[in-house]
Amino acid sequence: MQKEEFCPIPETPELQWLALSLVPGLGFRSIQEMLNAGKSISELLQATPGELVRDLGINSKVANKIASASKASTFAIEKRLIEESPETRLYCPESEAYPLQLKEIESPPSVLYWKGIEGLAGKPCLAFVGSRACSAYGLKHTKRLILELAEAQPELVIVSGMARGIDTVAHQAALDAGLKTIAVLAGGLNHLYPPENKLLAERIQEEGALITEFPMAVKPLAKHFPIRNRVISGLSLGVVVTEARLKSGANITAAFALQQNREVFALPGRVDSEASAGTNRLISRQHAKLISRADEILEELRFGRVKSQQPLLPLGQAQKVIQRKVFSDLEQKVLQQIENGTEELNDIHVESGISMNQLLGVILELELKGIVQQNNSSTYSIKEEIVLQ
Repeated sequence: MQKEEFCPIPETPELQWLALSLVPGLGFRSIQEMLNAGKSISELLQATPGELVRDLGINSKVANKIASASKASTFAIEKRLIEESPETRLYCPESEAYPLQLKEIESPPSVLYWKGIEGLAGKPCLAFVGSRACSAYGLKHTKRLILELAEAQPELVIVSGMARGIDTVAHQAALDAGLKTIAVLAGGLNHLYPPENKLLAERIQEEGALITEFPMAVKPLAKHFPIRNRVISGLSLGVVVTEARLKSGANITAAFALQQNREVFALPGRVDSEASAGTNRLISRQHAKLISRADEILEELRFGRVKSQQPLLPLGQAQKVIQRKVFSDLEQKVLQQIENGTEELNDIHVESGISMNQLLGVILELELKGIVQQNNSSTYSIKEEIVLQ
């Protein structure tokens, strides 16, 4: 096939990266490997499938997708959606405005959609994360810490995920204290989540920024949240976990932060509080530094730079990503119930419709595989280090 049969390549590096990022299965690492082999982004998009196979040693199926990336319907639709949203900016690793902190992490976003104040990520950023079902204790002390931070470091930017609970409190507290804030989303900019945060999102866009790596129309699926969490920690000098249950997604963000050589801080809670069980465990295992005041955070960060250190969690232990497709239908059904918050054995039986005998067998199999753990005589949870995709 001749080169001239293919459409001209997109005119900007941002759109060129976008075209490649929309090729199924082609993430940042794969693109970077091809760039390391001596090809530029524009050369990749202009090459014929035969040239790509010959020069890069990739299989013909992937080569065909890369060669046709700039004329794919997914790229045309995405380009149109961006053009229809003039307040949305697109950044790629070649963009001057692409956050330098994200270039440091193992697998940064290939593209970043940005709505709001440009250049915020160039300021010192600190992430706040925690449980969606936060208690009055978590709400009170998240607000207090952010107010103290605002008084001591008014240029600080608070980063979170705009989810219910601690995330929402952190964004609101930052704005009320006069700080800028960045919300990292787990879906496209056309699908803000949760819906009750619509007004908050509008305020963040005006006084901070909404950002995401997901295409405009992508919905915030459960599997996207762990992916999103690495960006929250990657943008930040450190991560503050103010309240988290044992299975909170905040623990995943903390694990990413440790791998990225970011500091992790945790606010302790009562020993009998389920809401603080996750933060207490982070502290007891020395995965997070115990804090009670903002100045303890600032002193540890030596404000303005990330300290060079080895992760406190072994990389293999901090996170283990497992594809859902490796599990049987019954196993997936049980895991989905547990992820949805149904942890009591009898409740899983009722909600899933699986017979108790079958359920006991499935639970035992998942325990043997190291996926779930029994917390007491009748409740189960997915192990902290397991991430299902």
